[in-house]
Amino acid sequence: MKANIKKKLLQTKRMSKVSEPSAIMQTERDFKDALLTVSVFVNLFMLCVWVALQATTQYDTALATFFLNR
Repeated sequence: MKANIKKKLLQTKRMSKVSEPSAIMQTERDFKDALLTVSVFVNLFMLCVWVALQATTQYDTALATFFLNR
């Protein structure tokens, strides 16, 4: 019985040691994913501005002022 308790205690200690680095790696991965998501949305916004400016020449200054000066 004591051997089983010691065995379970050792398993619990091993699991806690393993979970610490994986939690750090998960946090790092979440940060990278968030940064990538923000980057994608900024790039899509700039692509939309560029397409709007390329689509017409009549309203270039109005579109540039609307999109970039806010």
